[in-house]
Amino acid sequence: MANANSSQTGVMGTYDAADVTSVVDGNVLFGFQSGDFVTWEWDNDKTSADGDSYGTFVLSKNNKNSGSVTFNLNQESPCNKVFADLVNTNGEFAIDVRSDNEHVYGAHASVVRVPSGQNGDAAQVRSWQVKVLNLEYERLDSMPS
Repeated sequence: MANANSSQTGVMGTYDAADVTSVVDGNVLFGFQSGDFVTWEWDNDKTSADGDSYGTFVLSKNNKNSGSVTFNLNQESPCNKVFADLVNTNGEFAIDVRSDNEHVYGAHASVVRVPSGQNGDAAQVRSWQVKVLNLEYERLDSMPS
């Protein structure tokens, strides 16, 4: 296999966290905790295989695509109020997380619960978990030709 960073294939992209945009209910979020500031995970596998003792398998496709997105805000971020207002009203809203090459989004989301909290010597994280129905994922880059 050719080196992915070669004269034939070009260089792989450069990640820049400043190019990531997280929008919740129309609000662009800021004031994240350092490290992983947004994570996502689907609730179900897209396929499963079930085999009998003879080695005959059935591949089952799953069309369930709900998932969770977690936004890790610093406790001092004013964006905590966006989530607090949504959880206190049981509001339903859209989310959109976009980097230069990935896009995660969903139109029907709800805050799962008020995050655990603590106070100490330094500002702490507030991890807001959001359940998203029909969580979508797409790649925005393309393969070199």
